[in-house]
Amino acid sequence: GVYSQRATINAEARAKIAKKAVNYIEARRSVFIDSGTTMMCLAKILPNEELSIITSGPNIGLEISKNSKPSVTLIGGQLNRHNLCTSGIYALEFLANINIDIAFIASSSFSMDSGFTCGNFNEYELKKAVIKKARHKILLMDTSKLGKSLPYTFARLEDIELLICEKELPDEVKKAAHNASVTLL
Repeated sequence: GVYSQRATINAEARAKIAKKAVNYIEARRSVFIDSGTTMMCLAKILPNEELSIITSGPNIGLEISKNSKPSVTLIGGQLNRHNLCTSGIYALEFLANINIDIAFIASSSFSMDSGFTCGNFNEYELKKAVIKKARHKILLMDTSKLGKSLPYTFARLEDIELLICEKELPDEVKKAAHNASVTLL
């Protein structure tokens, strides 16, 4: 399907990002893992520890459940075939009752003007809700998404703490991240 075609693009960049991100996983924490191909790379290398995982990606939940220790909670809702994400009104209602320590969020694109954007309204609402709830917000994005803008801005640099990419970002972005107190990895 569409998802499996996307999974092969920039696979190396995604694996690098996931390896950096996994260091921020803490045992006995409530961890949100977004949907998408980069998050699948993270799910595959997640340590077998006492973790409370919440995810909007059913495929990610299934991957993590191969481990014996993490508990996995799936967010219900409408499934997007493009990135295997569940979202919509049921997802938002569900999130309202959940605490999130650490959130790993994916972005479809980033530009200096628009910030972090996605192309689906339901997913925009879900990502915004997660960012509002999470104590620590970590954004994972490969650099092929730079300088692009989709219709819905779910976050700006100042809304996150950490941005993980596979290689160095342009100076303009580095400066803006520094001004917004965002750590770049």
